[in-house]
Amino acid sequence: MQNVNTRIIRFLDTDNKTVVSAYRLFQRPDGKNLVFYPVPKNANSSFKKLFVELLSIEKDYLFLDDDIPMHQKKLYQLNSNKNSWLWSFLPPKPRFTIMPSSLNAIKIAVVRDPIERFLSAYNNRLNWHKDIGFYNLSIKDVIKKLKENSFDNQHFLPQTFFLGNNPNYFNYISKMPSIDGLVDYINQFFGKNLKIKKLQTNHGENPMTLEEVSKFSNDLKYIYKKDYEFINSIEGNLI
Repeated sequence: MQNVNTRIIRFLDTDNKTVVSAYRLFQRPDGKNLVFYPVPKNANSSFKKLFVELLSIEKDYLFLDDDIPMHQKKLYQLNSNKNSWLWSFLPPKPRFTIMPSSLNAIKIAVVRDPIERFLSAYNNRLNWHKDIGFYNLSIKDVIKKLKENSFDNQHFLPQTFFLGNNPNYFNYISKMPSIDGLVDYINQFFGKNLKIKKLQTNHGENPMTLEEVSKFSNDLKYIYKKDYEFINSIEGNLI
């Protein structure tokens, strides 16, 4: 078992005031460091839960399954002695930033087929959570906004927003749904052997199917063109 510490690394804009990106660094006493580059809808909640369990700090974070309605979740938080929602463990919406070489960090990430990711985001955020930013938006409306670059919800942003354009920057990348190799590596880094749990899977009633969303495949391939280029160019670092 490794005694792993963690801290947040923040990157500022040119004004040295605005945080444009932040990542959680995992540090071992032997000098080895690890950074996970999170991408929404790429098993993000599952990896957050895995990390807090590996650090044995899950008691500090509140996570409630999708099956619990949002108004009940707020009551749970008010009556809980836990300090933060699980989503806050990894800083949200981190724009890709190169990690300083001085940190000597192993960089890992997860990618997903862009159309499958879009479908997961649409069903989970619109159909189930009914996020206010999506009120009365059809799938055509969302695609139109994405094509116009007028829709910056993090769950629909291209994966390259979070990962950059060069897969060779990363030491290890997993391609969903095959994430077992990356989980094994993370366990090895921490000196533990924990299982990853599948979270954030509720898609509400009458969810959009892959067959239905395939009607918009040309539009989605255009919107996520750089994601496809990134995924198709992954070579020796796929785990």
